[in-house]
Amino acid sequence: MTLSTFLNGASRLVFISFVFISSHFSSAATDRELLNNISLEDLLNLTVSLTSGVEESYRDSPAAIVILTEQDIKQRGYTSFDEIVLDLPGFDTSTTNGNGSVTTYQRGYRTPFTQRTLLLVNGIVDNHLWTHEATLTKTYPLSNIKRIEVLYGPVGAIYGPNAFLGIINITTKSAQALGSGKQQASINIQTGSFNTKSVDLTFSGNNKTFSYSLSAKHFSSDEPDIEDYAPWGFLNKEILNSRDIWGPVVFDEKLSANCDGTGCPHSTHNQPYGQFHDRTKDWGLLADITLNNVELGAIMWQMSEGYGPYYPSDRAQPGSFWNRSSKQFYLRHKDQLFEDLTIKTLALWRESRIWGGWAEAVPISPQLSGSNAGSWVSISDWNSISHSWLFKQDYEFELNENWLLSGGIKFENKELTQAYDVCSYWADSFCSSANELTAGNGIANSNDTFINIQPGTLPKMPAQNLADTTDQGLYAQAIWSLDAWRLTAGIRYDDNNIYGSTVNPRSSAVYNINESSTIKLIYGTAFQEPAPMQLWGGWSGRAANPNLKPEETQNLELIYMFQQDNWLHDVSFFMAEYENVIKEEAENAGKRNTIGLEYRGRFQLPNFFNDKKITGNLYYSYTKTQSSVTYDHEIGLWVGKGISDCNQIKQNYNLTYNPCSDMDVNLGDIAPHKISFAINIPINEQWNANFRGNWLSAKKLYVRNPLRAKDRENDAFAVFDFNLIYDLSRFSISFKVRNLFNETYYHSGVEGAESGDDFSQRSIGWRNSLIPQPKRHFMLMFKMQF
Repeated sequence: MTLSTFLNGASRLVFISFVFISSHFSSAATDRELLNNISLEDLLNLTVSLTSGVEESYRDSPAAIVILTEQDIKQRGYTSFDEIVLDLPGFDTSTTNGNGSVTTYQRGYRTPFTQRTLLLVNGIVDNHLWTHEATLTKTYPLSNIKRIEVLYGPVGAIYGPNAFLGIINITTKSAQALGSGKQQASINIQTGSFNTKSVDLTFSGNNKTFSYSLSAKHFSSDEPDIEDYAPWGFLNKEILNSRDIWGPVVFDEKLSANCDGTGCPHSTHNQPYGQFHDRTKDWGLLADITLNNVELGAIMWQMSEGYGPYYPSDRAQPGSFWNRSSKQFYLRHKDQLFEDLTIKTLALWRESRIWGGWAEAVPISPQLSGSNAGSWVSISDWNSISHSWLFKQDYEFELNENWLLSGGIKFENKELTQAYDVCSYWADSFCSSANELTAGNGIANSNDTFINIQPGTLPKMPAQNLADTTDQGLYAQAIWSLDAWRLTAGIRYDDNNIYGSTVNPRSSAVYNINESSTIKLIYGTAFQEPAPMQLWGGWSGRAANPNLKPEETQNLELIYMFQQDNWLHDVSFFMAEYENVIKEEAENAGKRNTIGLEYRGRFQLPNFFNDKKITGNLYYSYTKTQSSVTYDHEIGLWVGKGISDCNQIKQNYNLTYNPCSDMDVNLGDIAPHKISFAINIPINEQWNANFRGNWLSAKKLYVRNPLRAKDRENDAFAVFDFNLIYDLSRFSISFKVRNLFNETYYHSGVEGAESGDDFSQRSIGWRNSLIPQPKRHFMLMFKMQF
């Protein structure tokens, strides 16, 4: 899309935006005020409750934390969470633009999906029940976010299962903070490259004891076409349309009456196979109603996306929609039972679902074309649906001015899908609508003239494909404060009827050396539940293992904070050990050790344009992760300490090393050095410019990636974004450019990343070894507050 075409299409939305303005709403704070209303002192003294489960200052909190304020989100022009995570220190992110949009690894711990970071919305866990994945995409409305808190390190002693690497907590604005009788609204409209359109709105009000808040977002985009990406041989239109590879998927004689004879493809959502499509349709909704101390709320979202460059074109048609959704309804109550005793109660019901279509081609030979080429092809329908009930209470007792005691209980019952419900697929997969005659009938050869499409999955999961689990938890914590010291100690016991019980302690010491310096020493532990998808979700193409053990971690961290007039410095050094690592093949595979250094700096500098300060941040991360297991590409097997059949490998192969020893190998896909910065310049009362960038050093690729065996690295790259805001009190407009200098670069492949890069033949695995990234593109945003 050219810039002129982009602007012409965007201008049509300007008039539409004014239609929403209504005079009965009270005046809200202007963008201009929000862009300049927080100091470094204010930031340091922000109250957070994420670290210990009780309110404490950012300075006193025993953890490494990054706080993104509403001001930061507006200045940088963030419109979705997948943009935000790219700028966070200590995260290595691959943007796949499909099947989850982004996969990110916190503090050097590479996993099949974003499974080891706990995602909270106002303190409520929103990771997927079946995959444990944190869906960091375009579903959350940003118009009502007060701030985003990112915690680094394990906190299993407070949060229990899966608070493994850290936590991201999205905090929305409280309608109770409005004055009595006040109402407020904001509407954000965005349009941009790739036919992208989005509406993000919030309405809230307060009437003495009653308040309400509703925020919603709808996002749609065609996403980048092949020409909009950096070149990658397995992202190829000719391969997608090849009858030698795809056969009746792209030319089915049974459809000849409905086509012109030049191509009779099957299609999905009015998108024909054989062409590159990667549409996205996402929506999200956050709502709450509060009466006195009782809050009734909902957290709902759905992500519907194509597969983008996630898979090679000779194995998957990217145009199929893959969907994730979550529905949560909760009742929350806060009671000041006595003057010094607070009880918080949460009752919650939730549903997590993954479903969609999938068209695949399993290679019969390595040839891309000709009489020797061929595939087993299928067009299948997939589903998984899981539910849970949760009850928890947290207690906080202020014993005296020096001692604060807290604790809590939790009970959760889950009804989880076991195997994927997959119809019109291989005979050994579970299909809720299949019988003995239809099982496996969806598989065809690329030489066939037609393909059978069997009935899809049933709307309700059959009982024989469900598993019931129960989780029970109990924790206690004590905080002692005296003068410059703040000591915290906590312990938690959790029990699960599948994998048993676990105990996780945590302790910390915070010492305020003087008014400007603070030092923190933290020891934390946590455990990660095996995801149901990896326990039971297997079929002929994906491994599952019902005997998986929980992962365990220990983390020791030293933090130093120092505040100057214009800078806030925050440095941490950490060492982490991980046991019973679960890799993509659903196998506990040894240990990992990570060391890291992170610098988180924020600054406020004099402005050469006016008296409003130039603000920004500078982040640096050093991360190194060593693994006790590695992948031997010559024999095609995992080896090392922790591989269950390593002794069998030792007997069967004449190796020059002991396949049962600790390999102590660099895990890969983790950039040793990362620098991220953002600088915000208020030019005058109306204009504000923001420039941000990310530089990643060259990094070794994942040990499973075939390119690793060729000693190929993912090259270093630097990417810059720019956002310009023009503010007219209640109305503002901003223009954002991503990949400002049109950098050609690649992210690492995800899961096994095993496609290879020999583009003269079929790929050798299901996931692309490198993920090409989009070229320069644009976004225009209109915002109204009233």
